[in-house]
Amino acid sequence: MRVCLYSFILFLYRVLVRLFALFQSKAALMNEGQKQVWVGLERHFNLNDKPVAWFHSASMGEFEQGRPIIEAFKKENPQYFVLVTFFSPSGYEVRKNYTGADFVSYLPLDGYFNSERFLNLVKPALAVFVKYEFWHYYLTGLKKRAVPTILVSAIFRPNQVFFKWYGGFYRRLLDCFTHLFVQDQPSADLLNRENVTVAGDTRFDRVLDTLRNPVSWDLLTQFLDNTEFMVVGSAWQADMDVLIPLINSKKYPFKWVIAPHEIHAEELLAWEKQIDLPVSYSKGSLRENAEVLFVNEVGRLANLYRGASFAYIGGAFGDGLHSTLEAAVFGPTVFFGNKNYLKFREARELIELGLAFPIANTEELNQAMRVIYENDEVFVNKQVQSRAYVQLQVGATERIIEFVRNLASNGRR
Repeated sequence: MRVCLYSFILFLYRVLVRLFALFQSKAALMNEGQKQVWVGLERHFNLNDKPVAWFHSASMGEFEQGRPIIEAFKKENPQYFVLVTFFSPSGYEVRKNYTGADFVSYLPLDGYFNSERFLNLVKPALAVFVKYEFWHYYLTGLKKRAVPTILVSAIFRPNQVFFKWYGGFYRRLLDCFTHLFVQDQPSADLLNRENVTVAGDTRFDRVLDTLRNPVSWDLLTQFLDNTEFMVVGSAWQADMDVLIPLINSKKYPFKWVIAPHEIHAEELLAWEKQIDLPVSYSKGSLRENAEVLFVNEVGRLANLYRGASFAYIGGAFGDGLHSTLEAAVFGPTVFFGNKNYLKFREARELIELGLAFPIANTEELNQAMRVIYENDEVFVNKQVQSRAYVQLQVGATERIIEFVRNLASNGRR
């Protein structure tokens, strides 16, 4: 009965995607991607004779958690064909040309026939799911084929469906994993299984790698011109409602670098009209007197924080906070909305250390920034402590790769 209900929900989802594709760009991308998905898969796998390591992420954030593992695996196992799949267009459209994989694809929507066709075509020797992906037909299909399947960077909470009285359907999906690597001990305690390891969070490894491998961007260098600056990462409207009054107050001698959560020309234009300072865009000619830069292109955010005095991270007033670690590794004190951040462990820890501040409005943001900015010793100490916080928690990738290394050795030909 539960499987029938699950299949019916999948059917409804497909119908809704096709419907929303008529007027919603994200749905349109997903719909078109699903239409074309088998063309690319068959082209790459009909004649493939290499063992396949399949890495699946829901979207961009999960991919960044899995990326250190993908790259470490690829480096150690060049004999494997590395397939990376995404569920969401926000991951696929940004990383469809990712060079760390042999092929990047949408994952065909879950279902008995799709999963059987996919698994029979790809023939994965190893499957790695990142954080939050529990597709019934794919997981049971992998188990039926005895494919080693691991979950990485996972976090489990008591309020999740797995731990409800009615959650047996999803609890059984956990039995499909050969091993589960979780981020923290509370997750391991909730699962209470022998095949669970507390490995930590691979994002610490990823952001430290970003710190150690700087990517230059001439346009940003030209815009900043050795001026202090503040970065606003993954901004939503609710975040800009707080930030625009502070920008217009000119209380800080900053230039402002603003990367929206999603790039919509109309929204950026509306923000520009509310900002009193000269605005420029990263895609286009840079205005000589610009004091605000809108980064209207993808793939730049993780490298923007280098050298920033402060960072504001968007999303907490809405669905959820974007990555604070991308900023923290470079040292700036971090600020974000005071609503939806508690489920992010790193945000809570940064707050406890005095390295991040949840704020409710413009005045709270200004007060928190002012205390730090006017005290050079506090300002520098927080930068040092922020970098140290990240560096002390690296190592999750190696813990996972050590396990995967043993699995991969069985797939060598």
